[in-house]
Amino acid sequence: MPHPARVTDLTRYSLLVIEDALIHRTIIAKIGDKVGFVTRSAGSVEAAEALLRTQEFDAITLDLALGEHIGLEVLRLLAELKSRAPIIVISVSDDAVLAETCRIGRSLDLNIWQPLRKPIDLRRLREMLEQVKACSGLLKLAGA
Repeated sequence: MPHPARVTDLTRYSLLVIEDALIHRTIIAKIGDKVGFVTRSAGSVEAAEALLRTQEFDAITLDLALGEHIGLEVLRLLAELKSRAPIIVISVSDDAVLAETCRIGRSLDLNIWQPLRKPIDLRRLREMLEQVKACSGLLKLAGA
């Protein structure tokens, strides 16, 4: 299977927001925009899959509860696609569920960052996205 296209513009950073709740999707996307990402969003596993199979992203935020589906399905897809994008898991789940999800993601060789619990600490999300952007910038300069 061909690998999704990667934008090589060193000044553009892309963020995929995977979240079924429109209000959360909008807030996360606005924060991403303010940090300097070009954001795309998906409200379901199917919408996320359609985007992930055609485009590579510099960062991804992932809600664990996606309607009738769960975020682990997206993590499995990202592993299949050999994604190296930093992934920030966001959920109302308790700490044990978040920790286990992150452990599974890392076991799939995914770049799982510190998770965030809902309600989202917006200042912390912004800080994390700024860190992701800084790391992505270094990788782009290195040609990764």
